[in-house]
Amino acid sequence: ALLVQEADTGYWELPGGRIDVGEERMAHREILAREMAEELGPQFQIEVGTEAVSWVRQRPVDGVFQFLVARVCRHVSGEPVLSDEHAACRWVDAMEWQHMTLPPSSDYQHGLAQLFGLLRR
Repeated sequence: ALLVQEADTGYWELPGGRIDVGEERMAHREILAREMAEELGPQFQIEVGTEAVSWVRQRPVDGVFQFLVARVCRHVSGEPVLSDEHAACRWVDAMEWQHMTLPPSSDYQHGLAQLFGLLRR
């Protein structure tokens, strides 16, 4: 899995983002493809799968709770080119992410464990 490090907090997370105004009825794969292009560059191509897991995170900068949905994706081509939102990125396996600083006040550990469980199938 590819994790990105938030530039403002230093926490590691999955790349992605929010549904923009006007995208409410768009397919999730289209929204996710747009977000990946914004965060990782247009040359970074993925294939969005149907498997997903979800969890809740409280943003450390403002305390807002977010409902996160992670989709299993396959990297097709291109190398990541980070936006200003992120300081670093790293491909990790099922053990490596457990030693990274994930967002506090969140179920990120449980969510990533479930996600890697899907990848093992």
